[in-house]
Amino acid sequence: MTYTDDQCSSTTRCFAIFFNSLQNIGVFRSPCFITNKTEDSHLGYDHLTSSGMQQVRYQFNYGNGFGFEEPLPNGSKCEGALGSGYSVKNNAAGASNGDSRNHRVFYYSNQQGTYQTIESGANENLIAALKNENASSARL
Repeated sequence: MTYTDDQCSSTTRCFAIFFNSLQNIGVFRSPCFITNKTEDSHLGYDHLTSSGMQQVRYQFNYGNGFGFEEPLPNGSKCEGALGSGYSVKNNAAGASNGDSRNHRVFYYSNQQGTYQTIESGANENLIAALKNENASSARL
């Protein structure tokens, strides 16, 4: 089972992690993973069901199926096929924060190690230590 986004709206804004870096015009145009909460692991999680444990894996996606119409900062959009379906863990190049709260991207799972804070309303490439080395994130 895969998971690509939380339900976001004008009242529940989200943080998008992008597969590709910012374009030279300062916006993201690539598949993304959207969340509105702290993520202990960008790999995903195990979920107990009545038939046993089920793995839920986070992956990059694109298109209009994200459940929100409000734009990401500065016109960034989740679109394009290159990177769609890839695991979010250790494959991200940047982030766009449409949430009212800051978010941090971490090198290790469970919000450990080197991190970068993405302020509300910002589009940023990940620093060299985190580019394709992202394992978790936190909503501050």
